[in-house]
This record gives sequence, C-alpha cells and structure tokens, in this order.
Amino acid sequence: MSAPRVSVVVAAYQAERTLPTLLEALGRQETQVPFETIVVDDGSTDRTSALAEAAGARVLRQENAGPAAARNHGWRAARGGILLFTDADCVPRANWVELLAGALDDEFQVVSGSYGIANPGHLLAEVVHAEIVWRHSRLPESVEFAGSFNLGATRVALEAIDGFDETFPSASAEDNDLSYRLRDAGFRIRFVRSALVDHHHPISLTRYLREQARHGYWRVILYARHPGRARGDGYAGPVDFLAPPLAVLSVGLALVGAWVPWAWPAALFCLVLNLFIHSRLALVISSRQRSSLPLALAPIGTLRAYARAWGMVRGVLALPFRREASS
Repeated sequence: MSAPRVSVVVAAYQAERTLPTLLEALGRQETQVPFETIVVDDGSTDRTSALAEAAGARVLRQENAGPAAARNHGWRAARGGILLFTDADCVPRANWVELLAGALDDEFQVVSGSYGIANPGHLLAEVVHAEIVWRHSRLPESVEFAGSFNLGATRVALEAIDGFDETFPSASAEDNDLSYRLRDAGFRIRFVRSALVDHHHPISLTRYLREQARHGYWRVILYARHPGRARGDGYAGPVDFLAPPLAVLSVGLALVGAWVPWAWPAALFCLVLNLFIHSRLALVISSRQRSSLPLALAPIGTLRAYARAWGMVRGVLALPFRREASS
C-alpha cells in the first residue's frame, strides 16, 4: 500500500464527547486525495484512544504535554508530505481536505481556513461566531496568522522551524508563534475562505471570560518573543489593542478613587469609552450581516476586555520569571 499524500493530525485530550463527530466528518471527505488520520492522545483518561481506534484512525499516545507537543508528535510520525491540523472539538466540512491540501503550492507552503459554527442556537456562541465571520471577511489571500484548528503545511515548512514551540503548555498562542516563525523563515500563508471547519464556540460566559484571561496572559508572552508583531496580525484590530489598556486604566483609577477626587469619574469614563468602542464594532458587524444578534457584542466585548486585561497584567508580572527560567 502506497503512503498517503496527506496526513490529518488531531491533538486530543479527554475528547470522548466530541471526537466521534470529528472522525465521522473526516470519514465523509469528498476527495480523491489519499489521506490518513492520526489522533494523538495527549494523556487522556477517558475513552479518547478507544474511540479513535474504533473509527479506524491511527492512534499515538503520550503523557499529557499540551496540544503543541501532541501536534509535533503527530506530524513527525505522519507518512504524508502535507500535514493538515484540526482540533478534536471541530467538524470539518466535506470538502475540507480537498480545499486545504489543494491550496498548497510553490508560492504558499502554509494554508489556513475559516470557521463554521457547530453549536448554533446559543446566544454567546452565535455572537462569537458573528464576530469571527466579520473579521475573516476582511482578510486578504496572504495572511500573517493561521489558526491550528484549520491549518495545513508542507513537511518542508514545518521541518524548517522544528514545528510548534512546546513551551506553550495549553491552547494559547502556540499557533500565533508557529505562524510568525513560519513567516520569518520566508513561508507565505494562504487564507482559504471556503475551507470551513465547524467549531464549538463557548456557550458559558464565565468559561469564555476565563479563556479570554488565559489568552491575555499568553498574548503578553507571545509579544515578548515577537515584539515586532505587537502591532497586530491582520485579524486583530484597533479595538483589541485599545480595550484592555482602557480596562486596566479604569480599574487603577477606581482603586485610587478614595484618595484622588477625580479618579472615580475618570474610571467611569474609561468604562463608558470601552463600552462605546465595542458598541461601534457591534453596529458595524450588525449592519454588514443584516442581523441584530451581533449587538450583544457590546456588553460581551466590554467584559472580554476586562478579562483580557487581567490576563495581560498577570503576563507582564510573570515575564521576568519566565525569562529567568528560560535563560
């Protein structure tokens, strides 16, 4: 039997609830491209491995080390020269393998696709998805960033930078870091808007804000490693860079309000300004999509700014210790 041209690598941890749907979707791919499916079980204690084996996937196991390490384990053991990555809670559309693998050529050795929504009917999930759709609608063909939920690359490109940085211990900014290093090594990233992977967006506001705080923390670590990318990567916009500092400023002013008479009004102004800029963003998205649903982004985005700000403050405080540990 000849080696497959394409290998699909899925990092999975405690994924028994969502993994079968992903594997069913991969089994329904409409493509003539021969591909293998590799599931890397990242130290799960549930039925992740058993379900993957029952579905006919090739299963690799490792002690829990995070998705970056799991993806590296997978692509290094893969037989294909083209590596596609998605996550265990995603559902690739039927033409996903064909579109993503077919977009790789001599000009672009890295490709990225876009999101669908796997859990419609939940307000938060729909609002998050509406914002992502709007942001992706503005991306050009050549981009700076490829999300690991929907990523393809040649083996040559991954070997050139030694894959994902395994010092990122969880799903955080490891795909940003990979993208920036690929770009710095001279590889271009093609955005394939029609290559869709349905994703389970958050439905719990509390969990969503915790995730955003974690993203804020790792964003600081990421920009410390790639200071030139702090200006943005095409996906993030002015709101993303303005809102968290405003949140920090408002909290700082509130804390000194007992001693500085003007601090409380200034803190309130920062809060209102944060809500205003998110309201403007919500109105733009709502008008483009002809739906009132994205208007809920105004309060959600404002809360998100405070969660990210908390994570960024923690990241700034942790930076000296992380540098010391890595030196």
